[in-house]
Amino acid sequence: MNRKIAAVGDSHSLRCFENHLSIADSKTYFGYNKLDGKTAFNLERHDKKVKKIITPIKNKHIIFVFGEVDVRIHVKLKHIQSGTPIKTLLENTAERYTDYVAKLRDDGFDIHVFNVVPTGDFFGKQFEKWKDNLHYPFYTSFEERQLYTKMLNTQLSICCTGKKIPFIDVYDHLVNDQGQRKKELVYDFSHINSKTADIVMANYCFTNSLKNIT
Repeated sequence: MNRKIAAVGDSHSLRCFENHLSIADSKTYFGYNKLDGKTAFNLERHDKKVKKIITPIKNKHIIFVFGEVDVRIHVKLKHIQSGTPIKTLLENTAERYTDYVAKLRDDGFDIHVFNVVPTGDFFGKQFEKWKDNLHYPFYTSFEERQLYTKMLNTQLSICCTGKKIPFIDVYDHLVNDQGQRKKELVYDFSHINSKTADIVMANYCFTNSLKNIT
């Protein structure tokens, strides 16, 4: 496989980058997504699985795509359970996630952190069918998810800058003037589609990284 960029992460890493000429998604390598549903906050707990996935592609630029699951479910749930302010939970998520990424980069993995994707509308028959199969409560409104996404992206930008981690921030290219997903990017109630990959390639330079891969 001659593509020099690989996307690894939750389900958004597949939908945002599948079947692209320049970026290979997780399905290309593994046939399915082995990190589906994993949170940014707890990613280091899955270090063995992460290393197994990224070690064979250590010679590539690697895009990490995580955070939407944190926004959708875990931040609000932890706030309800513990009373910890949302802002603190999001700051802790960004700090813990980027600490782990920094360790991987120190080990020679050329990882670029992708911004948390815009929140979906979570509406319609597909969503209702998905929701019926959930094993955990769905508490957040669209407005809450939208706010949490922006807050987490801000914190990721701060943490990535401080730890010299390349941050792919194309969020403003993914939303309209109302902050909603652009219609041409909607895949389903949650995901945006692989036109996202074209936006990344047009607005981000992968030479701003650990190494210049040739």
